[in-house]
Amino acid sequence: MKRGFRDRDFIRTPEGFLFCVVGSTHPPDRVMAYLKYVPSSSGGPWRSGGLRYSRTMSDYTMASLRSTLAILRDYPFYISFFEAFGTEMSSVPLERIEEHYKPEERLEELSSSEELDVLEEKALSLANLISDMSGVPLEQMGVTGSILLDIHVPGISDIDLVVYGLEESLKIKEALKQALRDSRTEIEGLTGDMARAWCTRKTRLYPLELRDAERILRKKWNIGLYRGTRFSIHPVRTEREAERYGERLFRPVGKATITARVEDAGEAMFLPAIYKVRETRVLEGPAIRAIEEICSYEDIYAGVAEEGEEVLARGKLEMVIDKRRNSTYFRLLIGSLSGGDEFVKPLGEAGR
Repeated sequence: MKRGFRDRDFIRTPEGFLFCVVGSTHPPDRVMAYLKYVPSSSGGPWRSGGLRYSRTMSDYTMASLRSTLAILRDYPFYISFFEAFGTEMSSVPLERIEEHYKPEERLEELSSSEELDVLEEKALSLANLISDMSGVPLEQMGVTGSILLDIHVPGISDIDLVVYGLEESLKIKEALKQALRDSRTEIEGLTGDMARAWCTRKTRLYPLELRDAERILRKKWNIGLYRGTRFSIHPVRTEREAERYGERLFRPVGKATITARVEDAGEAMFLPAIYKVRETRVLEGPAIRAIEEICSYEDIYAGVAEEGEEVLARGKLEMVIDKRRNSTYFRLLIGSLSGGDEFVKPLGEAGR
């Protein structure tokens, strides 16, 4: 099967814009993505050759995403209304793609190179260690972010790895959870001042209280430190696992706050993160009972609840027209462009 566009790939356009791909489901003529870096003579530390770049998203929030859309108003071909999703979003037409950056190819390049800088060497070492611990072949992994684009800055940039496929992601999740509990490994979780700083920052960026952020951090198996450098691991759906564009249609109904119990969290590690839910109770908003899932495009809420666990969530209520099942139901979307007050908060451990 021809390799398509997957979550956390990158795209370069004729303007030199660098877009990060969102999800692995796209219409046939364009790729859903957000603008992350733009060329700038007065940019930040990111550079490649003689070019310097500025980040357009200071953080990964809906407010920052809306600011990138404001930039792209001068380039209207990068903004579309997606009929299937019922929303406007930035995207790149296929004919404006000058380069498609693939994380697995960049990791393969690192593994065959004899001239790596200190951050590249560390990223490759971490990927090899995770591969050895989990049994997942290096070919099923990749490196994204600034290292993928070769604009990284050793000493400043983080390591962002991806793993392709559900089965492979579950293996790496279990291996990392064990590694984080084992003081003999060079992989560490965020603790002490770093954990407090992480939680405090999240309360400033999202509608979370400190105890919410602390509970979410305890669930985050995919972030930590490796030899003193921050890292993250991101599961990515393959084309075979991703649904086709238009198989489901989404229509806005309003805003809602609900409690629900997670029935299936098998797809909650991906972006978008999907929780199948039951025992839904609407606290605020339209009194709809048939809410079957919570879907989050906010990465912070990926993988924060397990089967049997109760959650409190607020988001955009959508009617889902599922052509595959020939049925209609409702979902709660977290991470809509109208958001800012949307969240998923785990309320307790599974089984309690």
